[in-house]
Amino acid sequence: MSAGDGVELEVSGPVATLRLCNPPLNVLTVALRRALFEQIVALSERPDIRVVIIEGQGEKAFSVGSDVKEFPTDEIGGIAKIRFEQYLLDRLAALPQVTIAKIGGYALGGGAELMLACDFRIASRDASIGFPEIKLGALPAAGGMKRLVQEIGPLRARELVMTGKPIDARRAAELGLLNEVVGPERLAEAVDRLATDLAQLPAGALALAKRTIGSAVPASGIDTAEAEAFGELFRGKDLAEGLAAFLGKRQPGFNRGPAGKAGTADEATPQPG
Repeated sequence: MSAGDGVELEVSGPVATLRLCNPPLNVLTVALRRALFEQIVALSERPDIRVVIIEGQGEKAFSVGSDVKEFPTDEIGGIAKIRFEQYLLDRLAALPQVTIAKIGGYALGGGAELMLACDFRIASRDASIGFPEIKLGALPAAGGMKRLVQEIGPLRARELVMTGKPIDARRAAELGLLNEVVGPERLAEAVDRLATDLAQLPAGALALAKRTIGSAVPASGIDTAEAEAFGELFRGKDLAEGLAAFLGKRQPGFNRGPAGKAGTADEATPQPG
């Protein structure tokens, strides 16, 4: 077992567990994301590992996403932030091993994007999944919109991204975002069972299946569109207002501009993104 900068690696035979250790909400700080990236790169070179489980420490959250206090303040910084996060999640999605997201509690914003980059997702019945970035004047641009459209189509993707309202695990399973929903007391058992079953299958065939299925849902150009959209948010006032309102624990006073212009979100209670 090893740990550093908020990420703990535990290996048991052919199964590795990456644990996000920033309780209670397992916020994805810059340091934690960098540590996660380093672990993912190292695991990509471990042929002895066949399955990788990603989980959050504690029972309250898988992860609620970015640390709002670390948000950049300009367009260049915003695009750089998103480009790194996209690269991180693309490296996770491209791991030769099968990946399983073990979701207990909240999976919000960047935490939900992390979940979407995994091959399998098993959640506790009390899990809550959502993309509340719009309430901050932001967007889930680290691959979240891309993967949502790929998996549940544009209609439902709009519903989740543009309302910012979280959904429960049952609804997430109905939409096709989760493989299985179990009682909180059975979450560890269900994930371990799936990991054990997968680890007994031929690694080469699993890797080829993963790569081939992934190639069936191309998304050329979407990463650039997401990054540019996130960067454009810094040209207006709503993102700055949303972040200030969140940190000040108050309701944001978003601009009321013409429809279709950046910075016209309705008032809402901001949440981590």
